[in-house]
Amino acid sequence: MADNIPLFNLQKQHESLKKELNTAALDALNSMHWLLGPQTEAFEKEFAEMMGVKHCISCSSGASAIQIALGAAGIGKGDEVITTPFTFIATTSSVSLTGAKFVFADIDPHTYNIDPKDIERKITKKTKAILPVHLYGYPADMAAIMQLAGEHDLKVIEDCAQAHLATVDDVKVGGIGDAGAFSFYPSKNLGACGDAGAITTNDDAIADRCRSLRHSGRAKDKAYEYDLEGSTLRMDEVQAAILRVKMRHLQEWTDARQKVASWYAEGLQGLPVVTPPVPPAGGSQSYYVYTLRVEDRDGLQAYLKEHGIGCAVYYPVPLYKQPAYKHLGFNAADYPHAEKAAKEVLSIPMFPELTQEQVARVCDTIRDFYEKK
Repeated sequence: MADNIPLFNLQKQHESLKKELNTAALDALNSMHWLLGPQTEAFEKEFAEMMGVKHCISCSSGASAIQIALGAAGIGKGDEVITTPFTFIATTSSVSLTGAKFVFADIDPHTYNIDPKDIERKITKKTKAILPVHLYGYPADMAAIMQLAGEHDLKVIEDCAQAHLATVDDVKVGGIGDAGAFSFYPSKNLGACGDAGAITTNDDAIADRCRSLRHSGRAKDKAYEYDLEGSTLRMDEVQAAILRVKMRHLQEWTDARQKVASWYAEGLQGLPVVTPPVPPAGGSQSYYVYTLRVEDRDGLQAYLKEHGIGCAVYYPVPLYKQPAYKHLGFNAADYPHAEKAAKEVLSIPMFPELTQEQVARVCDTIRDFYEKK
């Protein structure tokens, strides 16, 4: 039987960079700089340059990046933030941690991203921000979102956790709204060896507040003076050193993911599956995962697993159905597109080291499943 094909394969990436990563990590440890040292400073400079923004502020995770960015943008108690219910819970829990209230708008059924038309319907006097998620690495409709934000004087914080190097009109996500929040969780397109994250922004004032909020609210250039009430949400020097090594390969990895996606699109032609949409001119996606919309999702998922092919559902339980939010009284009927997507999406193997032969095997297995039905 052929070898299993995992959903992700972090081992291959690690093996190819092991010597560089070990050296970088040991150098960071031996420097005796643990936090906000030279590795962090260099990483922030390099990541800002890569993303085409003025500022990068590193932090402890993608979730803390959202929380810090919202707080730095002035979002707090009594405010409402409109976001999507079809994402990971860190998006909404980060809103709650600022004291603000999240409000859901339904998704576009083709892109799975928040629908600007439903955002407009949900805006109230309490709305202060829009929090779009570039889900699966496909950019949200930022032109429409930014137009709404301008008309209603709203902040826009982009959740870029799955969308490193994705673009809209040739501008990288994270540099379009007031700020962007990135995750470097190990499985992400750019992953640390643990939790880590960053905020990107072109706004000097937001950048200064982000630096303060991640560091206990410390005043700029002051040791024990605090302008804000922040928290300890810093990224450590070892993670920064590891990310600097990996960042040098991010573009080639992204190119490889896009090549894998083209193989899938070709190999799945003629099957009753919906492949990811192609962005308009000037846009690109990072393919954090390759997500299909399929008939008999649960049957196909079981068949793929039976044949040694990794797959997963992102996300089987929309946030309005999460037990943590039961007390808020959401009604699934208010989000028909998110409700339907949760029953039909299935992500299949996607990582830069996938070979054309492996992709062909995945496609052939999917074809076999439908031919046997």
